[in-house]
Amino acid sequence: MGITQQFLICIGCLLAVLLPVGQANALTYYQSGITDSQWQLSGDIFSCRLTHPVPHYGEGRFIKEAGEPMKFVLQPHNEKLGPGQVYIISKAPNWSPGIKPETLQILPYPGYGLTVEVGGKVAERMLTSLDRGRHPIVAGKAWEDKRETVEVGLSNINFAPAYNEFRRCLSSLLPVNYGQIARTAALFPKNGKELTDPIKSRLNLIALYVSSDPSVEYIYIDGHTDIIGSRRDNRELSKIRAERVTAYLLDRGVPASKIISRYHGERYPSVSNNTAKGRERNRRVTIRLEKAENK
Repeated sequence: MGITQQFLICIGCLLAVLLPVGQANALTYYQSGITDSQWQLSGDIFSCRLTHPVPHYGEGRFIKEAGEPMKFVLQPHNEKLGPGQVYIISKAPNWSPGIKPETLQILPYPGYGLTVEVGGKVAERMLTSLDRGRHPIVAGKAWEDKRETVEVGLSNINFAPAYNEFRRCLSSLLPVNYGQIARTAALFPKNGKELTDPIKSRLNLIALYVSSDPSVEYIYIDGHTDIIGSRRDNRELSKIRAERVTAYLLDRGVPASKIISRYHGERYPSVSNNTAKGRERNRRVTIRLEKAENK
């Protein structure tokens, strides 16, 4: 073997190490480099977001809303991925040869510059993959040429410090969000007046959320009964139920100025009283939160 041939082979080996995997096989690869890899944290008690810009493509975001599963969203700035299947892959870095890529999920993708979104365990495994020094990749067919593959990689460079802050943000999230807590129906047993443990647990969450979100302006508490019994007795029973809920929230620090308490007896059933199941659902106190911005 001549010196020139040996030199060319060495150059080929060097390129195989330096270039992204598969770039020579009709593949376009988007990923930040060592000098421009950024992970940006934003968050509060309502949501946490870890954002990673991908040069010439867009950005990836890990998002955790209070009370919701983790999700990952890949937002393109233009159309790069074409319609078809998209693969979420965990790949070892180039300097760790011999470790096979792991496919985390395969999902349909319509193209048209839309986001790629995965949630729950897949998003959590992507975070774990980054924490272990691997590169999560979103791969699919190119928009312009279906024979070409597009891979969008998330770099683990500078990931660890931001991830530590992200986990601290996660630990401070409220257990519920506004959408989960804004409407509640506390159900009572037949002729029941006392607050059950499930009702108390729900009211505890409401009190916690209201104390944390100053934009909640009013809490409407409405007592109801089923149709069994006299109207007078039912009205009194609905009044007692509403008062018990109101007193519990006041004891948990909810300002009296925010609470509007009413009672309606058997009027305004949520479902028909013709069945035992329906009557069970009508023996209730509804708690409705309203924000100032919703007026």
